[in-house]
Amino acid sequence: MKKQIIPTIAMAVTALFTGATYTSSDAAEKVTLKLAFSKDYAPNTPELQMGWMQQIKSGFEKENPGVTVELVPIQAGYDDLVTKMSLMLSSPGKAPDVAQIPAQQTGEWSANGLLAPLDDRLKGAAWWNNFAEPVKAEGRVDGKVYAASEGVNTSALYYNIDIFKKAGIKTPWAPKNWQEITDAAEKIKKSVPDAYPVFIASGTAGGSQGLMLGGLNFVAASSDPQIYDEKTGKWIVDSKGIRETLSFFQTAAAHNLFAPSSQMMNANATGNFATALKKGNIGIMLGGNYVAGIYSKGICNPCWPDVQNHIGFAALPTSRGQAPGTASAFGGWSLAIAKKSAHPDVAWKLVDYMQRKQNMLDELFVNGLVPPITAYKDEPSYANMAPPYQTEFAKLLPVAHSAPPQPAYPVWAFAMNQAIETVILKPSTSVDSVLAQMKSYVAAQTAADKVAVAP
Repeated sequence: MKKQIIPTIAMAVTALFTGATYTSSDAAEKVTLKLAFSKDYAPNTPELQMGWMQQIKSGFEKENPGVTVELVPIQAGYDDLVTKMSLMLSSPGKAPDVAQIPAQQTGEWSANGLLAPLDDRLKGAAWWNNFAEPVKAEGRVDGKVYAASEGVNTSALYYNIDIFKKAGIKTPWAPKNWQEITDAAEKIKKSVPDAYPVFIASGTAGGSQGLMLGGLNFVAASSDPQIYDEKTGKWIVDSKGIRETLSFFQTAAAHNLFAPSSQMMNANATGNFATALKKGNIGIMLGGNYVAGIYSKGICNPCWPDVQNHIGFAALPTSRGQAPGTASAFGGWSLAIAKKSAHPDVAWKLVDYMQRKQNMLDELFVNGLVPPITAYKDEPSYANMAPPYQTEFAKLLPVAHSAPPQPAYPVWAFAMNQAIETVILKPSTSVDSVLAQMKSYVAAQTAADKVAVAP
C-alpha cells in the first residue's frame, strides 16, 4: 500500500526566493531541466520521494512558464546509484541539470570536472547564510563549493529500555565515555543472554556510507578525530583516535558483545536498522536519525506507535569524556548543478526553489534528514516527525564531523572499514599490524607521500 504524503507537501508554496534570473536566451525559448535523484535509497519510501519531486516539478513549472522539469529517478542501492549518477554526469547527452547527490561524492565528482562551482550564486542565497558551518564545509572542495546540503544524517545510540531494566541499568541512560558503553554491554550479556548487547554497522560490504553510520562516529568521538590534513593534503592512517576506535571494537569483539557479524557486516545493515531494532533483542544500537522516523505514522515501515516507551536515545560520548562530551559523524544528500548543464542559470533557480523553507522541511521528512539550518530543528513539522528523537539528533550537528570532501576519501574509508572488520572477526590481531596494512593500502591507492602518522 502506498504511503500517504504529509499534508505540507501538498500545500501551495508561498515563500519568496532569491537567486539567479534567466538569461535572455533562456527567456526566448522553452527550457527542459533534468532533475536526477535517488528513487529508493535516499528516501524513507519511494512513494514519498516521487510525491515530493512531483510537487517540486509542478510548483517550479507554475512559477516559471516555459520551463519543464523532467524527473529522472534512479532506482538503485548506494553503490549502483553512485555508478549510475557518475555515468550520467559524464555524458553530455544524459547529464542532468540538477542532481541530488550523496554529499561524500562531492570531492570525487568535482575533481573529475562533473560539478559546477556554486560560490557566486550562493552569495545571494539567504538560506545558505543560515547553514551550520560544518554543513557548508561538507560541500566545499579546495576552497570552492560544489554542492548545497538538503540535510544530513547524524548518529547516536538507541537503547532498549526493557532490556536495560532486565540488566539493572538505570534509564534514562547517558554514558559519559566508551567504557560505560562496554560496561552496559557486559551487564546485558550477563543478565539477558538471549539479547545482542551491541549492534554497529561494520565492514567493507557497507562501503563508505556504512562507515559514516558506523565506525566513523567513534573516530569523530575519539581524542583525535582528524583523518585528513588539509594543510599537507595527507590522509591520517595512524593516530591516537584511530587506535582508540579500533581498540573499542577489538575489546567488544573479544568479549562477545556484538551482534552476529553476518548482521553487522551485511551490505544493507544500515537499511535494516529499523527492522532489527524493533525485534527487541538488541540492547544498544548505533543508528542514524532516520531510524526513529521510519516508525512514525506518516511512514510506518514498520509501524511502532509507542516506540518512545521502549527505545531510549543517548548521544555517543567522547572516548574518555573529553570536550565536547559527545560527537557524531554526519553525511547527507546535497543538490548540485552538472558542469555539462546547458542551462545553469535556470538550474540554479531550481536549486534555490528546492531550498525554500517549506520545501526543505518537507524534504527532511521524505528523506529522513536533520536540517542543515539548525533553527529548523524546532519547527513543528520536523520536531513532531518522531518525538523526541529528531530534535535530539539535530542537537548533535554542532559537534558532528563530516567525511572530508576529497576524491580519495573512498580509499581511506575502505581501509578503515577493513581495519574494523579485521579486529571484529579476528580480535587477537594486533592494532599495530592492522594499521600497517591500512597505511600500505592507502599509500598504494594514492601515493606514499599522501599518508601520515599523527604524533
